[in-house]
Amino acid sequence: MSSRPRRPAVGPLWILLLAGCIVASACDNGSQPARTKPVDRITTRGTATLDGAPLDAEFLGAVVRRDGLVTPCQSGIPGVDRGRYVITVLGERAGSGCGRRGAEVLLWTFVNDTKLYSTAPLPWPPRGRAAHFDPQFSTAMPSGAAPAVTELSGEVFDRDGRRLPSGTRVEALIGDTRCGVASVRQSESFTGYVLAVVGPQSINGCTQDAQITFLIDGRPATETSVNRLTAGPPGSGGSFRLTQS
Repeated sequence: MSSRPRRPAVGPLWILLLAGCIVASACDNGSQPARTKPVDRITTRGTATLDGAPLDAEFLGAVVRRDGLVTPCQSGIPGVDRGRYVITVLGERAGSGCGRRGAEVLLWTFVNDTKLYSTAPLPWPPRGRAAHFDPQFSTAMPSGAAPAVTELSGEVFDRDGRRLPSGTRVEALIGDTRCGVASVRQSESFTGYVLAVVGPQSINGCTQDAQITFLIDGRPATETSVNRLTAGPPGSGGSFRLTQS
């Protein structure tokens, strides 16, 4: 029996929120799934390694790196068994900021409560719906090929306090520079956004420690944040509510 590093159940809440139906176009406001064309997602499989050995992990996710931005785009969070994995990654029609020609996919996992990114990206395949990728993870290089980001997630409301539906676009701005983009997503217990805000190494103007403002479907939000380029502490995900002004 393999010895598998496991994350405690008290890990970042947004991982658990995304484990169900997390994608804006994967669910609508009712019980019927919305239709998404197959070309709007790819299925990636291969063998993942950690420090040269097959990876065992409870969680595997994906971000899409595109035009300097980084967006969480996994369509579920599978595990990894003795290196073997299969994960579906969304295209741009299925989620704001997700894959299209010219984009790259980075996988992430958790080992001993530390988030690790793959040391190299997978180019978004120009055709087809499947790709083979053997990601490598390194405990000596936890960030891998990913830039530093500020991770934010939470529910989204209109000015009257009504929860906004799946597909609502959320953008993060520093000054006039767009530094993050995502869509509201839906699961059985949560409807909200998961957003990564990049820093100046990715896009000039996305200044570290600067004030972040937000647009919700093009309208300003009342809340602001700070681009600290660090993830929140374990269990803090899902706590940053946004409200249209």
